[in-house]
Amino acid sequence: MKIVLAMLLSLVFVVTSFTFENVSSVDAVESEQDFYRSFWVHAFEPGLKTEDEIDQLIMDVKDANMNSIIAQVSRRHDAYYHSDVLPFTEDTAVPEGFDSLGYLIDKAEEHGIEVHAWINVGTMWQGEAPENPEHIYNKYGPDAPDDETWVTKGYEDDVDAAQPYLDLGHPEARDHVVDIVRDVVKNYDVDGVHLDYIRYPENPEGEPIGWNGYNPTSLERFQEETGRTDRPHPEDEEWLDWKVEQTDSLVKRVYTEMMDENPEVDLSTAVVSWGLDDPRETDWWDLDPVQRVHQNWKEWVQEGYLDYVYVMNYDEDADPERADRYDAWIEWQKDLDRNRGMVIGPGLYLNTVADGISQINRAMKPSPSENIAEGVSPYVYNDWSNDDVSQEDLIRSLSQPTEYNEEEAPFSEPVDTPTAEWKDNGKGHVLGQLLVDGEIQVNQDITLKKGRDEPAEVEVSTDANGYFAVTDLKPGNYFIEINGKDADENVQVTPNEVSRIDMGEEPEVEPPESAADIEAVVEGLAEDGAFADDETHRALTVHLTAVHHYENQGSEEQAVQHMEGFEDLLDHQQEEALITEEAYDILSLQVEELLDIRA
Repeated sequence: MKIVLAMLLSLVFVVTSFTFENVSSVDAVESEQDFYRSFWVHAFEPGLKTEDEIDQLIMDVKDANMNSIIAQVSRRHDAYYHSDVLPFTEDTAVPEGFDSLGYLIDKAEEHGIEVHAWINVGTMWQGEAPENPEHIYNKYGPDAPDDETWVTKGYEDDVDAAQPYLDLGHPEARDHVVDIVRDVVKNYDVDGVHLDYIRYPENPEGEPIGWNGYNPTSLERFQEETGRTDRPHPEDEEWLDWKVEQTDSLVKRVYTEMMDENPEVDLSTAVVSWGLDDPRETDWWDLDPVQRVHQNWKEWVQEGYLDYVYVMNYDEDADPERADRYDAWIEWQKDLDRNRGMVIGPGLYLNTVADGISQINRAMKPSPSENIAEGVSPYVYNDWSNDDVSQEDLIRSLSQPTEYNEEEAPFSEPVDTPTAEWKDNGKGHVLGQLLVDGEIQVNQDITLKKGRDEPAEVEVSTDANGYFAVTDLKPGNYFIEINGKDADENVQVTPNEVSRIDMGEEPEVEPPESAADIEAVVEGLAEDGAFADDETHRALTVHLTAVHHYENQGSEEQAVQHMEGFEDLLDHQQEEALITEEAYDILSLQVEELLDIRA
């Protein structure tokens, strides 16, 4: 069979080996360094639903000396904005057609406050079915046939009827998540996209961990990819590994797809820190994030799958065991060797205002090893404590000395948000899709090499949709192998560019009538980053200029000779990996067609 490799390259600068070098120090904290001070603001309570609520939110964030808002604009696959993918929310508290996200962005920009669009991924719906027939709950929810539903199921085919979850192993559900993110980034000037519930649901009480994930399509995929025919037990290790990979690969794909749309927007996720095991003394794989919900977020910040993780450090100080758990986790988070950002998220709603502010202060202080995180994000603006202290008192206590902060406000002076330095350190991303005879190919091994005989730079596998994503590559040409065999393809990773390249498919280009037509194609390919450098581009242009000169003079023989020389030049550039395979195929076809005309 002919192998078709449809490559989508998102080439954006990010760092490959940068770490924060444990950037924390007492001096850094005392100097009020750049730091995320974010408020999560959910859409289940007032805060984002009207102009007046948003005006008050902006005023409160400003008064608290905070600098960013994580605004929930999609609760259960509905939109508090104008979306081409999701139906508009049926929340009756929202004025008809009111664009909460758009209004928030405009108001926040006036005060230098960042806005990150918070999107719930896993939770499909809650309560009675939505009225809109186009909502995914109505089309692909629990009542859909097995071959159409996107709902995850339990080991015994059970579904959480109160709040069904999207199954992250279903190919169409994964595409849907990507479409949501690209839609927001394309149409709104957001500073970031924040994904929540980017995980599997936890096991029902009394059932083994790993209980969920048995969507019929996903289970069939697992069996096909592993060669198994059984229904794996929830605690089966191979089943666990497979589900973890579904989450990992989806985050990587969303990240590269989003930066293809706009490389300046940050991707962050809300991640769990569950369980009473001390992360400083326990192997990561054995902790609850991996075991219970298959969210391998430690790898995300170490391998560069996204920009920031916001860890949901939800513990109540009134319980000494939980207070100790909070301190153990945030110490581990500060000390974690990583090349992406870490934001600590205290759970205000579980604490008194005084205890919540104490947790914020502890989040900001250096660890015993003098390391810090890159931010703190209290949860949540519109459910701020478990005592009777007013929200106004909380806001004031964040920036001014009060009885609730022991006269030491955590945010005494304004600071800027941190700069994601990995975005402009000369590295790039690759996102590709593998097809065979037009069919997507899953679980295929992809190897990228700097040279055909060089050791592998990276080895990955295609996901449920035939995609593979690689982050933080050095610029240059990479040869591709599929399942250990040379695919006769190479990928040009070019600094400061985002390129889309469909490789291996028969190019659709108008046949040329003259060398000038081919020169126009060369210019278009150059804009798409098809050439290794300016010299490669210039050499092709010089040859075509000569051909065009002889065409104008009516010297057919000379024109053909120079066109044949152009063909030889193309072969040389292809052999030296100075030109992408797609560009080579397109230009070779153009030359053949023009020579046929001259014959």
